[in-house]
Amino acid sequence: MNSKITNALNYAAAFISALVALLIGFDWLAFFTPGQALKIVGALNLIGLFVKAWMMTAEQYAKSMAASQTAGDSQ
Repeated sequence: MNSKITNALNYAAAFISALVALLIGFDWLAFFTPGQALKIVGALNLIGLFVKAWMMTAEQYAKSMAASQTAGDSQ
């Protein structure tokens, strides 16, 4: 179950990254003020940081769970 969530987040992050990469050449200021454009980009970066931190935490938790099961099986 957890790997499905992680995979879904990876695909979503890749899609958003590709979308942002496509928008680099786009003139944001045609639709937003400079302040609004900065807030949008900042929010996207902050979301990316939170997702990466959550994924790292989930991976570490999964590794510790696997290690504890392996240690429990060897006893």
